[in-house]
Amino acid sequence: MSPQLADLLACPSCSAAVEQRTPTAFACTSCSRISPLADGFLDMIQEPGQPDPAAPTTAQRLMESKAFVRLYETAMRPFFARLFAGFGSHVPGYAEEFQVYHDWLKLEESRSGAWLDLSCGAGYFTDRLAGAIPDATVVGLDISVAMLNKALQETIGRPNVSLVRGDVRGLPFKDGVFDGVSNPGSLHLYADPQSAYREVFRLLKPGGVYTASTFAENDYPSSRLGVKLTGIRRTDLGTLPEELEKAGFTNYRLTKFGSAFIFAVTKP
Repeated sequence: MSPQLADLLACPSCSAAVEQRTPTAFACTSCSRISPLADGFLDMIQEPGQPDPAAPTTAQRLMESKAFVRLYETAMRPFFARLFAGFGSHVPGYAEEFQVYHDWLKLEESRSGAWLDLSCGAGYFTDRLAGAIPDATVVGLDISVAMLNKALQETIGRPNVSLVRGDVRGLPFKDGVFDGVSNPGSLHLYADPQSAYREVFRLLKPGGVYTASTFAENDYPSSRLGVKLTGIRRTDLGTLPEELEKAGFTNYRLTKFGSAFIFAVTKP
């Protein structure tokens, strides 16, 4: 039997268990911190009556733009992928990209459990993940309210999907609860990816797989321009295996699409 959302959650303030108190709110069993459930997702960042602590950046402001989000999957993501990777690089389409996640997460062998689509954005991969393992619990997490609203539309008809607003710097989940984590196209937005690796390692079960995609360092003028305009970061592929090993991961593997790449690692 796959777990319910409440079985996976931990308080972002004190790490204690979380339970649903009312139809519209979850609460920490220790510090009583309230997390509102509204508009189809659970907000584990903003507390009622408190200012939103999410730090504004150029990229984050784009992710909260309704116009940007509306065009994200069809136009914005493909355009920015080519901008950051460098025009002329091969960037995989959605189906090709998801097939890599599907294979490395071994979804054909999975029937239940809990799976996380980290920084789920507009929900395209959340929907595909949920469709591939319909008897499992799939959680889509993002910091953007606008993206989560779009993900809700994308995953309509998927009863095994739960959407959560959370911060990758302190993921609101218990230790060792997820069978696998997919993290497509988001590492370049993280200020501290090493912290994200440690957080993902913490919440994976032993044998769980973490797979992610982002952009390698390159000298393409368009890529340098994209970094300057948005503040995104590119990854040094020479140091990436060591960084993941420091977080505790093993079995590093990589597939490249020009300057775009996807990697996978395993929690022993």
